[in-house]
Amino acid sequence: MTNFEVVKSIETDFNIKITKFRSKATGLTVILVDCQAPLVNGFYAIATEATDDDGCPHTLEHLVFLGSELYPYKGVLDSLANRAFADGTNAWTATDHTCYTIQTAGSQGFLNLLPIYVDHILYPTLTDSGCYTEVHHVNGKGEDAGVVYSEMQGRENSGESRVYLRYKRLMYPEGCGYRSETGGLMENLRVLNVETIRQYHRDYYRPDNLCLIITGKILHDELLKTLNPIDERISKKSSLQIHKRPFVDSAPIQLLEKSIQEEIEFPDEDESMGQVVITWLGPLIDEFLEIKALEILHTYLTDSAASILQKEFVEIRDPLCTDISIMIEYQTRTAILSAFSNVPTEELEELANRVFQVFNRIVENEGIDMDRMKTVIQLTKLRILNKIESSPHYFSDACIVDHVYGKQTGEDLERATKDLKYYDQLLEFTEQQWIQYLKKYHLNNNHITLLGKPSAEFAEKLREQEEKRIEKQRETLGTEKLKELENRLEEAKKLNDAPIPSRIIENFPVPSVDSIPFIKVITGRNKSEGKYKNLVQEHLDHDSKIDIPYFIQYDHINSAFVTISLYIVTTNIPFELRPYINIYLGSFYSLPLTLPDGTKLTFEQVVSQLNKDTVKYDYSLGYNENFQQLVVFHIEVEASKYVKAIQWLNHLLWHTEFTAERLKIVASKLLNEIPEAKRDGDDMASTVMQLINFDEKLSNTYLSSTLYQEKFLPNVIKQLNGDKANQVIQRFYQFRELLTKPENSRIHVSGNILKLANPKNAWAEHFKTIEAPKSLTPVPLSQQFLTEFGRNPGNQGFIVKLPAIESTFSIHTAKGPLGFDSPDLASLLVLFELLQAMEGLFWKLIRGQGLAYGTYLRVNAEYGHIYFDIYKSPDAFKAYEQARKAVFDLADKKIEFDKASFEGAKSGVIYSLVKKEGNIFKAATESFVVQVLKDLDAEYNKNLIAKVQAVNIEDLYPMLTKYLVNLFKPETSNVVVISAPAKVKDIEQGFNGHGFKLKVRNLDSIIKK
Repeated sequence: MTNFEVVKSIETDFNIKITKFRSKATGLTVILVDCQAPLVNGFYAIATEATDDDGCPHTLEHLVFLGSELYPYKGVLDSLANRAFADGTNAWTATDHTCYTIQTAGSQGFLNLLPIYVDHILYPTLTDSGCYTEVHHVNGKGEDAGVVYSEMQGRENSGESRVYLRYKRLMYPEGCGYRSETGGLMENLRVLNVETIRQYHRDYYRPDNLCLIITGKILHDELLKTLNPIDERISKKSSLQIHKRPFVDSAPIQLLEKSIQEEIEFPDEDESMGQVVITWLGPLIDEFLEIKALEILHTYLTDSAASILQKEFVEIRDPLCTDISIMIEYQTRTAILSAFSNVPTEELEELANRVFQVFNRIVENEGIDMDRMKTVIQLTKLRILNKIESSPHYFSDACIVDHVYGKQTGEDLERATKDLKYYDQLLEFTEQQWIQYLKKYHLNNNHITLLGKPSAEFAEKLREQEEKRIEKQRETLGTEKLKELENRLEEAKKLNDAPIPSRIIENFPVPSVDSIPFIKVITGRNKSEGKYKNLVQEHLDHDSKIDIPYFIQYDHINSAFVTISLYIVTTNIPFELRPYINIYLGSFYSLPLTLPDGTKLTFEQVVSQLNKDTVKYDYSLGYNENFQQLVVFHIEVEASKYVKAIQWLNHLLWHTEFTAERLKIVASKLLNEIPEAKRDGDDMASTVMQLINFDEKLSNTYLSSTLYQEKFLPNVIKQLNGDKANQVIQRFYQFRELLTKPENSRIHVSGNILKLANPKNAWAEHFKTIEAPKSLTPVPLSQQFLTEFGRNPGNQGFIVKLPAIESTFSIHTAKGPLGFDSPDLASLLVLFELLQAMEGLFWKLIRGQGLAYGTYLRVNAEYGHIYFDIYKSPDAFKAYEQARKAVFDLADKKIEFDKASFEGAKSGVIYSLVKKEGNIFKAATESFVVQVLKDLDAEYNKNLIAKVQAVNIEDLYPMLTKYLVNLFKPETSNVVVISAPAKVKDIEQGFNGHGFKLKVRNLDSIIKK
């Protein structure tokens, strides 16, 4: 017997069934999105409305994980999740909802964890001590800390956050939930108390306000069998009552009475580039066709180099911005947010004015290009189909919106998931209808324009204010009070860290690996040489007896799309040409070209035709931050356009024309993006570490880096503007000639190979005819391009001052296992997971004590390195110090590994390996990467899973002494710290005290050129 009734059953247009259940006893809602995938996802959404900046929604998102009524132990949920073939749990806080997430390999662990997760959401402990460490506290030095506080400190004064908050303040009145900073402002978090948070939980964390959204393959009977006891327990604790629905039952959003323009400062030493944000109010939340029409119109305006706004502001000789996005925020009345990134500060107001001039031109003179509009609609349909194949969990967003705003009958959810129907209607729109939408929502609609302007003076002002505030806080508290606060913190930590009874962990079953539904990929090659004997290889062998002089691997998956990826080795590119790699890649899909029949296409025609013929196209330097000496080009098409994709690659590789104008535009865009990139502390830590580790003449990693390109690009632009333009153009032709030598290329084709009529012969007919190379250039590994400090880390590092941030970041590098088949790899992966897993030792000692938002241990066998990262810390040295002590205590056996968490760590590693093949496209790509780039057996990941399962706890100690301790010794590690200027002195003293000799630098002085 069950209390759950089927409210709505929806057959989507994508062969995915959605079922909405609701308990008549408790009001608990469950939405099951039934789709075939090896991973099962949970999105547990609660509508949360706040009319202040205290941050209660955000603080609860953190405190929920500190224990529940049935499981009153901090970290027990994550410890159990680690045993369920998951990588812990996660959550996010939006303006209108809080969502708790879990992703597991297979459904067994997911269902086992579900009752425990719901108990944490509805019945958390919310202790004083948990709030003290997790939200905010003042430590013995008079400094503010806490996990939530550190997170908000890291973003409150970023340009994006300051502009976004100001938009909310101007658009919505006092008392409106859309106006608030639900993450919490620092000044509010400093005075927030736990009782306020508890009251917020009582108000909003009710079963009738909770929706469990589940995507993946789970049988209905098994799901209801798990849900029924949960619902019964809830019904015994509370009866179903009628409550005000957040937002839905609040006052409606009023339209703006007038347009507003303001300038918003944000801290940065580099004052060259700012941002423009223009916002309007849009349709009501249930006007689905209106919303879809606007989304299409915005895509038409911004989607590519051929779009109107891109041509007007980006694809010009002196770009006014580098990127444009227009998005719709879903709320009772939607909001439209347009963002123009990396705008020269002197052009901020000019750009804002010209946006409306362009809109007026479209309405009054230029009209809508209906052929391109049709292409945009059809391409959007294809991209949705493609996204559903690559992410079967696509419908989770629509389910969350429906829970917050939709009718409880499910009819809005059904309307929201009928995407294709709306696009068919939009194909019938006239030009005048599109113009009316532009007028209604963008021209005849009051708006807010915000000019985000970087300011070195403001950065200095914030620094001085924070220093004075801390100093005053110390004086006010006094020595005795600070000691008392330090003791209180230590006491809170002890209470929070009460050990989880081992029986709870050990009694939670670890699922069988056999329960994971792996995706099957069948491989063939144009020259199999007897390696493959399967249906795909037979199909290839029957296709053509013509010798195809290229290396091509075909990976068969059940897809309506075909992806062609070209992996090209760059080792033959000399130093004098290698720095041009970023411009070459950035211009690859947007140059004019001459077709073999002599037809000339402008770059706009190239981009427009590419959008008609392909689903998507892109490039990358390397693959997932590895194999950086390769460049990779991808083209994805409907299977029926397989030949078109081959033809396009042929055209783009050999028939495009490098022109001074196009190269200068691309180079200027790249240069204008750099100031924004330099505001990212985490990214800059990684960049500086790469400059230490990689060769400055041979390595793509070094020469393509933000800091190197910042020095290189201005000179290229100057030459393109002057009498050396032809010399620069010739360098690009030389670059291409060397790059496209046949021995450099490996081709990967993935899709439904058995349905391709001529998978091999199409290459003979439509790709460049070449003489077969005697041998392929070996796939180079990044470890071959390390500096002496990269090969033998030690006694090298920097503390870099970055005024744009208020927190600190660090990266530590040491030698690691060399090669993907290293016998140490499985044990080291388990060790790292055991330490860094949610509620692992590092988590408890660092995040749990508010010393950083996160820490991460990484192995890179392609580099031969291991890494320790500290992310968003009030003081990176203190976080490092805690990790160091833990590692040395483990190595010296002063403390022992947590045996109860050991199986969970192995489960977490298995999850991460399964996730690599988490959808059909990933599985096909991984097949190529493993077999071709890594030169290993196709079953490598499954074999590694077996090795992980065989690891025992004693295998971890040699990994500690051989590898991990070296991350915490100055003579065996390289260190980069990126810090707010006010914190540099303390961090320098801390590391010097441990024997490090870190050089203090500004970003601009890292590369001296």
